[in-house]
Amino acid sequence: MSEFSIIDEFFKPLGLIGHRHSTDIGIGDDGAVISCPEGKKLVVVTDTLVEGVHFPLETSGYDIAWKALAVNLSDLAAMGAEPAFYTLCLSLPQRCTDKSFLMDFAAGLKDLASKYGVPLVGGDTTKSDRLTLTISAHGWVDDTKVLRRDAAQVGDKIYVSGNIGDGALALQALLKKYDAALLSATVFDKFYRPEPRIKLGLALGGIAHAAIDISDGFIADLEHILQASNVSAEIDYAAMPFSDSMKQYLQATHDAWLPLTGGDDYELCFTLPESQLAGFESVIEKEDFGVSFHSIGSIVPRTERGVVWKNAPNLDESISTKGYEHF
Repeated sequence: MSEFSIIDEFFKPLGLIGHRHSTDIGIGDDGAVISCPEGKKLVVVTDTLVEGVHFPLETSGYDIAWKALAVNLSDLAAMGAEPAFYTLCLSLPQRCTDKSFLMDFAAGLKDLASKYGVPLVGGDTTKSDRLTLTISAHGWVDDTKVLRRDAAQVGDKIYVSGNIGDGALALQALLKKYDAALLSATVFDKFYRPEPRIKLGLALGGIAHAAIDISDGFIADLEHILQASNVSAEIDYAAMPFSDSMKQYLQATHDAWLPLTGGDDYELCFTLPESQLAGFESVIEKEDFGVSFHSIGSIVPRTERGVVWKNAPNLDESISTKGYEHF
C-alpha cells in the first residue's frame, strides 16, 4: 500500500472521533486548525515507542496502538487536563504495511480514542527498518486546576491509584524470567492496555497539591515530585497496593524492589493537604473512578534521603537504579 492510501483508509477515519467546532480542520491539509475553548490553557505531551524497547516484537498492532495513545493520555491526566486531540508520527517497516496489521493498529487507536472523544488531527507516515511511533496528545485545563510536580508541601498525604508493579511483573513473564501461568490476565492488561486515569486527574484539579503519572517506576517518579518540590517523603511499604499476582511473586522471589522500580504502571501518584482530605473522600464516594485509591505515606521536610521507608523488607540496601532509564 502507498503512504497516502494508508492514511486515507486507516487513519483519516480516526479524525471523525469526538466533537470539534464546525470550522476546525483535521487530516487532509498542511496543518490542523483547532478552536481553543475560552479560559483554557493547552497542555502538550509527547511519547515515542520503539519496538524491542517499549514493547516485544510479537506485540499485536492493536496493543501497540492502544498503549502508545494511553501513555500520552496518562500524562494529560497527571496534569489535570481533559484530552482534546492527538497527532501520530508512524515509521513502518515493510512487514507492518499489510492490511491486517494496519487494521488491527487502527482499531486499537479507535477504541481508546473513542472512550475519550479524542480525534487524530494529523501526523506523518514514513518507511523504516524498525516500527517506531510518536504520539503527541493535547488537552485543555483551567488555569487554576493545573496539576504540577513542584507544589507538594510538608504535611501532605501521598496517594496512588490502582495496583503498583503489575506492568513490570508482566514484562518479567514476557522475558521468560517468571512463569506466565502464575499471573492473572489483568497483569498483562496493565502492560499492554493501561487505562489512563483521566477522570481522576480532572477531579484532582484544585484539590491536589502535586501529581505525576507512574511510568518509569514508583520511586523514580515520586522523586521527581520530591526534587521539584524540595521535600522528602516517608512511605509505608506495607501500605503499597499490590495485586495477588504480585504478592505471590514477592513471596516466591523476595524481589521487593521490582514493583517499586519496574515502571509501566500508568497510575497516578498525588499529594493532598490535610484540608482537602475530607473533600477528596466526599468526591470518591459520589463518583465511580473505576480504580481504588491508597494512602501510602506523607511529605516531610527535605533530608539527604529523598524517601524514608517504613516496614520495608531489605530496602535499606543500595540499588543500581530507581526506575527505567534509556541511557
